[in-house]
Amino acid sequence: MLKTAIYGVLRVTFDLIGDPLWWWGLIPLALGLATAIFGVIFAAVQTDMKRLLAYSSVENIGVLFTGIGLAIVFHGLGMTELAALALIAVLYHSVNHAFMKSLLFLGTGAVLHATGERNLGRLGGLIHRMPWVAWLTLVGVLAIAGLPPLNGFVSEWLLLQTFLFSHEVPQPFVNMLLPLGAAIVALAAALAGYVMVKFFGIVFLGQPRESSLAVAHDVDGFEKAGLVWLAIGCVLLGLLPNQVIHALGAATEQLVGAAPNLAGQSWWMLAPLTERAVSYAPLVLLAVIVGVIMATFLIVRVVYRRAVRRAPTWDCGFGRLDPRMQDTAEGFGQPIRHIFVSFFEMERELPSPLDQSPRYRVKVSDRFWKGVYLPIAGLLQRAANSVAWLQQGRISVYLTYSFITLVLLLAVML
Repeated sequence: MLKTAIYGVLRVTFDLIGDPLWWWGLIPLALGLATAIFGVIFAAVQTDMKRLLAYSSVENIGVLFTGIGLAIVFHGLGMTELAALALIAVLYHSVNHAFMKSLLFLGTGAVLHATGERNLGRLGGLIHRMPWVAWLTLVGVLAIAGLPPLNGFVSEWLLLQTFLFSHEVPQPFVNMLLPLGAAIVALAAALAGYVMVKFFGIVFLGQPRESSLAVAHDVDGFEKAGLVWLAIGCVLLGLLPNQVIHALGAATEQLVGAAPNLAGQSWWMLAPLTERAVSYAPLVLLAVIVGVIMATFLIVRVVYRRAVRRAPTWDCGFGRLDPRMQDTAEGFGQPIRHIFVSFFEMERELPSPLDQSPRYRVKVSDRFWKGVYLPIAGLLQRAANSVAWLQQGRISVYLTYSFITLVLLLAVML
């Protein structure tokens, strides 16, 4: 459903309008960059699993609008090859986000179903109780964090490649701004990795923060299948980018009159623009990663096997470690709250030095939600209440409304 807006913008801009002016692209470009930063910053301070993922979706939609803005700028200036590359990044990331975020939401739903909790502060250690959910969710976490060789990296890499060619734009002002946009996208990607470390670490690692988590259960066969096929999709979309780009090329050909030229390229090597010396080989990278892991495993198990001695973790002589000593969701997001304090509206409850049972609480809220959305919602509610008398609950009255509407429409047409 999130991609419906993306589809509508692409259709209206490149299909209905046809030839947008280049400077129109600066509007979605600026809005996309602001949305990406806004979404990822708010995701970093959330304590609710589903709300965290929702703000992460805001960030990803911002990335998509950033790519749309670039495509409009390039297309308006007649640089169709770069416009096609930007659109490929947008379409690829749309498909990727559908797989990554569906996987994460299903994993979150499995945790909610098994524990009855969506508050990060009451979870932890679930990798031992729910290993299938934990490991499959980890695939989605790594993918949406933009780590190769999974699918999230490919689309973000294509978008950054598009930014790197911005020096060819024959507009000095745009040449000055587009590198700043690339830096903002890179910052958003780095913060997205930070958010996913928080999400997975708080939910699945460490010790359980509540005793009720001891009864948490893993998913059954059908639920595993629902998670597995999405995880496989994240892997395949990352390992076979040429095949995906070839399929998406039909859409860019229709919208901007150009498609990436993959002729003559190896099926395992991606070079988005053939005349440039930039390429990416996900299968080679995967082979290197697997080789390093296997070599490390063999060295530890064979070379140092006799020298390894198992013992309890040294804890500086303090043996009463408990779940309360783990980092909390609020503590994990504290650096972001301090750095971007002007973004948030915060309510703090601070204990006094004399409190016998001190309590600290911080509530982070969205300024836009209170300043924009709630006033509009209140206005619409008052408008709806003012015409509520039309809803009589009688079918004859509703038929009369329909008849009057048809008569008015016929009158207007005539």
